[in-house]
Amino acid sequence: MSDPNGMTPLPSHEAFEAMLRPRRPTQDGFFDTYSPWVVVYFSAPWCGPCKRLDKKDLVHSTPSVKWYACNVDNNPTTLQYCSLRSIPSFVLIKDGTFVETKSSVADSNDVIEWLVSKGVPITYE
Repeated sequence: MSDPNGMTPLPSHEAFEAMLRPRRPTQDGFFDTYSPWVVVYFSAPWCGPCKRLDKKDLVHSTPSVKWYACNVDNNPTTLQYCSLRSIPSFVLIKDGTFVETKSSVADSNDVIEWLVSKGVPITYE
């Protein structure tokens, strides 16, 4: 299930932990929707800066990224687990390993520039 912006909700810390253990193709032919690049977007409905981010543009510009959205009002444990203190914030994960966090973004371009600086493939149109 994903929201209208194309981000899969992370309703609980358990869902976050399950996301960190993606299943990959196996010898018996089982395949899952594994993505080497994952970004978790932390926000809240009342957050003004969160509302200004163009989430559809972020998802559209990064087809190699699997996006997750964490509403900190519903799932504050994951925010704390990632050692984040403000929103909007982002966590970049590659192959199940934390790469870096990003907070205090002005707009979607800040996020895209950060992802490019970490080697994430971006689609520009």
